[in-house]
Amino acid sequence: MKKRLAIILFLTLSIFGNAQSFKLKKPNVTKLKSELKKINYTQEATYLYLNQNYKAESEKLEVKKYKYPDYSICAIKQRFENGIVYSEEQCKEAGGISSKLTLPKTEKQNLIQWIELIFESSPMEMEHGWNSDKTKFGPTDNGVGCYFKISETKNNTKIDMYCGC
Repeated sequence: MKKRLAIILFLTLSIFGNAQSFKLKKPNVTKLKSELKKINYTQEATYLYLNQNYKAESEKLEVKKYKYPDYSICAIKQRFENGIVYSEEQCKEAGGISSKLTLPKTEKQNLIQWIELIFESSPMEMEHGWNSDKTKFGPTDNGVGCYFKISETKNNTKIDMYCGC
């Protein structure tokens, strides 16, 4: 009986212990650059990447609009396949753009490569780099530019992004 219980426990741990973490598809930098240029950079690179690589599972949710003449959209949230959730907000007059990407648990090395390629797809002239534990990517002078912060929860990996001054 003990032997049978040990085998069941071993098999259960093997199945769940070796579960693969989610892996983001590699961004096609050339294609992203071209598309961003075509649309005059009116869309955030991460959102464009998601639409090119993952099926949307919802319409735009939690839509907010500016309160002045054109009343265009300034904030959204959208769900994509594999449990990916993207939100962005740029409703402040001079506040830059803040985005959040929630993913299933993802390997850190895959995230690092993904962030570097997403960053490469958008024109940015100032020098950017990683902090010592590779959880934050941003301007090396801590000034104007794009910032990416990786954090983990029990079930997810999150990337907080901010571009602006």
